[in-house]
Amino acid sequence: MVYITVKQPPMYHQMTLDELLSDSYGPVPTLNPNLTNTRTYELDRVSEYMARKLRFNIPGLINRLKQFNLMTDSLRAVPRHDLYREFKIPKKSGGWRDISAPQPQLMDALRMLKDIFENDFRALYHTSAFAYIRKRSTLDAMKRHQDNESRWYAKYDLHNFFGSTTLEFILKMLSMIYPFSEVMNCEEGKRELTKAIELAILDGGLPQGTPISPMITNIIMIPVDYKLSNMLRSYERQNFVYTRYADDFQISSKYDFNYREIESAIKQVLASFGAPFTINEKKTRYGSSSGRNFNLGLMLCKDQDGKVRITVGHEKKRIFRAKLSSFILDTKNGRPWDLHDVQVLEGYRNYLHMIEPDAADKIILKAGEKYNVNVKLLIQSQLQA
Repeated sequence: MVYITVKQPPMYHQMTLDELLSDSYGPVPTLNPNLTNTRTYELDRVSEYMARKLRFNIPGLINRLKQFNLMTDSLRAVPRHDLYREFKIPKKSGGWRDISAPQPQLMDALRMLKDIFENDFRALYHTSAFAYIRKRSTLDAMKRHQDNESRWYAKYDLHNFFGSTTLEFILKMLSMIYPFSEVMNCEEGKRELTKAIELAILDGGLPQGTPISPMITNIIMIPVDYKLSNMLRSYERQNFVYTRYADDFQISSKYDFNYREIESAIKQVLASFGAPFTINEKKTRYGSSSGRNFNLGLMLCKDQDGKVRITVGHEKKRIFRAKLSSFILDTKNGRPWDLHDVQVLEGYRNYLHMIEPDAADKIILKAGEKYNVNVKLLIQSQLQA
């Protein structure tokens, strides 16, 4: 099988004959203007006609990889761990996450490889993927479920997603994804692609903290996302919605469903591709919009009209109010915050405003009235100081 993914053009309203003959119609309205959506096709093979339409210069792609490998050969002589700065950051769920940040020379090389995949190979992602993609966010992922008016939600988490993604598995999946599949059809292409990707591997897997690890996972998960989406569509009268944010699967429906049955189906799809990662069953969650139902840090709940809305939750609003009060009082008492702390506060405000603009504006307004200050100007003056 070969998987081809292309950008999905905007969907336009189909005009009726009456509208066409009328002198009063304006611009054709778009039904779905989202330019980040993609469409994936599963084919037995790529025909000559399809290859001409896609217009990839396969020998040119191989030569591009060869040039990259020649330019980065000196890095391969250095012990791999010497090319990384390793540290830990706290997880929201507790514990610590290992981060491997490339040293400047390797960082530049991996950015170059990412650029080759993005521009020369025109690598995309399945339309269900939302992590590490320009103009996509956790909010966009949750809106898919909101638009479906889903009431029941299941969350499945993959165990050690990046670290388990081996070079062998990456190459296996790329051999099914066009145009990587065509590059790998010849020995030279396979050799150069393997050598290029091997530079992005650390301790047998993809390290967290590099510019290319997220892109590689989004590419190789195209067949998995495609199979999962099609599998969920096969359930009659269930109307499932599926999104993936890195190692986090979100599946929802308007109706109650057997989330353990779906979990087993996900395992079967992963096993069919020989995926080296598994579902972390301890993190599997299932609930409805009537209760506490957090996904990707956001909550979907029913309002008084019975509609599902997206919220950051009461606790995050409480934390923001407390941080904002501390900032205002410290500033008025001659104890200005460090620039980093003000940037964190502004980031918190922007995040809340993106998810719940009315709630964010209300908190800012009340704080301004309480302390008799223009909160936004106060924050901006310290950011620009």
